[in-house]
Amino acid sequence: MKLAYLAFSVLSVGFLIANVAGCETESPGATNTLGYYSTMVNASPDKVTAAAQKAAGDLNLTDIVGDSTKIDGKVTAKNAQGDAVTIDIEQAGDDVSKVTIHVGMTGDDAVSKQLIDKIKSHLSWF
Repeated sequence: MKLAYLAFSVLSVGFLIANVAGCETESPGATNTLGYYSTMVNASPDKVTAAAQKAAGDLNLTDIVGDSTKIDGKVTAKNAQGDAVTIDIEQAGDDVSKVTIHVGMTGDDAVSKQLIDKIKSHLSWF
């Protein structure tokens, strides 16, 4: 009986980890892991950071602050509820950046997708 309980426990934990660890989103190449929405963008981190600041403004986020270098960047803002919106950018190759967005405590896919779409539209202007 103890062996059956142990086997059931191990399988349950494995199933839980597999479902929580990360999942693909509807957007190709994007993932949502524990509320952190990540995708790749074809531009250097400094350009992506500038575009992310503009995207945050487009969505009327407040307290927008951005800082970047050639290898990384970060934009922070707040939504109307006062939840923190964090956009982390890191170099992932030549003119390729990994963008990770986290909204509030648990994440918000809809807002994250809107930000990515706005970032990409601003990058088409560069």
